[in-house]
Amino acid sequence: MAGHRLPTSHDKLPLLAWALATSIVMLIAAPAWAHEGHEHAEESEGLSGFINPGLLGFSGLHELANIHPVFVHLPLALFPSALLLYGLGLLLKRPSLIVAGRACLYLAAAGTVVTILTGLQAEGTFPHNARVHLMMETHEHLGLTVGVLAVVLVLWSFWQRAQQPRGAYGFLALLAVTTCVAMQNGDLGARMVYVEGAGVNAAVLNPAIPRPLEDSP
Repeated sequence: MAGHRLPTSHDKLPLLAWALATSIVMLIAAPAWAHEGHEHAEESEGLSGFINPGLLGFSGLHELANIHPVFVHLPLALFPSALLLYGLGLLLKRPSLIVAGRACLYLAAAGTVVTILTGLQAEGTFPHNARVHLMMETHEHLGLTVGVLAVVLVLWSFWQRAQQPRGAYGFLALLAVTTCVAMQNGDLGARMVYVEGAGVNAAVLNPAIPRPLEDSP
């Protein structure tokens, strides 16, 4: 139709800028809100219901030994998303899906950098035994490997033609390897926390909650 113009990427810049600014404000303000929720937690211990307001306020950020756990899920979510979108875009020959995959890749790379930096800072923030230290060293080396691979993928993504990277299936294979390494490192980090108890306070059993009966011999 005459006079009708399809929206371009420039038309979306104000919306993207607003979303980015909102995210930054939330990240900056969250530690301040942490104290508020922590102060009122004891006052509302007796409250029950769908949501206990005393547990809100980002108090977990105030109580954590480090902020590394806040960022570890970014690469774990975004690398598989990039792989899926790139794969579908190449298979279905849909440039829009490839563009979406590229956006996820850039966000995954940025999240990986933040995750590595906070992980390096977290290493000395809690006591740990020799086994956890060995796991931590492997975790660190795998994280750095993911970081290097992410940089290679980002640079490769600029070497493109018709909205898709040159050597597209080689690119996709490297992205799949990076995703697998990131997921393996996430599994290792989860084992350190949930199996070895790294940086986690021991849970106290509530005597008011009945424990399950053990199987009789």
